[in-house]
Amino acid sequence: MPRKIVVLDSHQFDDNRISKHIRSISGSYNVLRVNYNFYRDREPVNGSPERAIAINLTPTGKPYLNGLLFTLGSIIGSRVRELEGVLKKRSISLEDDVIFHVHDPYLLGLAKNIGKRFPRSRIVYDRHEYYETWKGKLGFSIPSYLEKRYGAKVAEIVFVSNHHPPLPGPLAEKRVTVIPNYPESKHFLEDTVKEKIGTFRSGDAVAVYFGVLNLGFDRDVELMFEVMSLAMDSNPGLRFEMAGRIYDEGIRKMITQMTERFGPRMNYLGEISYQEVAKRTMAAHLGFFLLRTDSPMWSEERPVSPNKIYEFLLSGTVPVVRATLDDAEAVEKCSLHFGKGSTAKDMAKAMTEMINDQDRMRRTMTLCRETGERFNWEKVASLYDDCYARLFESMH
Repeated sequence: MPRKIVVLDSHQFDDNRISKHIRSISGSYNVLRVNYNFYRDREPVNGSPERAIAINLTPTGKPYLNGLLFTLGSIIGSRVRELEGVLKKRSISLEDDVIFHVHDPYLLGLAKNIGKRFPRSRIVYDRHEYYETWKGKLGFSIPSYLEKRYGAKVAEIVFVSNHHPPLPGPLAEKRVTVIPNYPESKHFLEDTVKEKIGTFRSGDAVAVYFGVLNLGFDRDVELMFEVMSLAMDSNPGLRFEMAGRIYDEGIRKMITQMTERFGPRMNYLGEISYQEVAKRTMAAHLGFFLLRTDSPMWSEERPVSPNKIYEFLLSGTVPVVRATLDDAEAVEKCSLHFGKGSTAKDMAKAMTEMINDQDRMRRTMTLCRETGERFNWEKVASLYDDCYARLFESMH
């Protein structure tokens, strides 16, 4: 009897970690992805190689409310019956050995309830974030509440950082497999990176930011714009490229102001594919990862393991960082790393000194690439197979 994996998530359809996960296990298991979409303006990516079903759940224009309505449907059973029908059509029967691999806390209730109908099933929870820090205006974390409510039914946890804190509620007792969010090396070609390094000329540089654009979460987007304004004023050869979904109109105003001030040296690309992100990251010289110091994500005790840092390294792109990182000792040797008290002027000055010292810049980009080769997806992907082997064995 084939062993089957059902991946449940509500991420963007082309989410990089989930795509890597599915590609890594598809050769060994019968895999089906069921993706729930709570955003009216988010469309599935055509031609995705993953065997997947996308279900749009957008009764309102508010993704947060759509997620709560989905959770209610999971509790009363309508979403469970819907999923059971989907699985039946894809030849996944109640007698099969099934692992439900959950990538979002909002889907834990659905996984628990569908699991009741599959007597030989287990739940794996892929925890991407420190959800206990995701608190609303009233100081309450719905994701953390869902973890506590449904965590008892989770068999194993996958987490992205070696430095995970004690997990909330019943999750604290679960086995944890650490699978960092390293990039696939096939996207970051050594020859392309070496050519960029070899042709770098003093003062002629591109800085990039590819990610979510909002003012209320963990990334310090305002500081990044301030740093780039100062640095571009001082360096006529410095350019800035950015891409990502805009969640705050205030950011759109900042982009407009930068464009009016610097013309084509400021380039907002909208939302772009991961392949385009990889291509432009390889062509860049500096890459931003700045956390807000007043964000719940800022912590000296809770290092973060952002995929962007490792993408920068494999690309030979010097990270500009203000955060507490996993692998900090290795990363800090080839990055511009700033502490909590650093100012925009400090950062702009350090960037200016770096890009105008051709030999230093080339040495640092080379060290980035060498360091990045230690942190690639191929080194950790097999840990999913190890986790699944234990759980399938436990079913009999």
